[in-house]
Amino acid sequence: MSIVEKNLLELVKALAENQVKFVICGGIACVMHGVERNTFDVDISVQMDSENLHKIQQIARKFDLYPRIPEPPENLLDESVRKSWIENKGALVYTFISGNSPLQMDIFLSYPKTYEELISKADRVIIDDLEIPISSIDDLIYAKNQIEPIRDKDRSDIVELKKLNESKN
Repeated sequence: MSIVEKNLLELVKALAENQVKFVICGGIACVMHGVERNTFDVDISVQMDSENLHKIQQIARKFDLYPRIPEPPENLLDESVRKSWIENKGALVYTFISGNSPLQMDIFLSYPKTYEELISKADRVIIDDLEIPISSIDDLIYAKNQIEPIRDKDRSDIVELKKLNESKN
């Protein structure tokens, strides 16, 4: 396991240990379902409330992660600010980055499904006795089909996720 993979795993475990309300989406969710690919970030959909955001900020500090943009994380709680970032800046995620590694954590500003919809159908994996919620294969396929313009890695993920779905059925 590479240092980046170890750091990603530790970050995900910290989210679960601190009872953050989150669902893993994106590349790492694909990997956790069995798709072979590389990723250097944790993409998450979260419940947007001040308590949850406070926990996320504490974890980000623990991992020496800081906001990529000069906007305080508290602004995530304001739906009109999130909407402005999406419409005026083309932002899809609010990113915490590291100054000394490729590790990053992306919080979706908008996602094809709400946190509540994702968590209700999320699969769970157990890592070191911690339950980690990951987006279901169907929800990952749905979300990746919504990406405009779709990237090659997303096309590849969709193909692999469909194969995994077929092998389960």
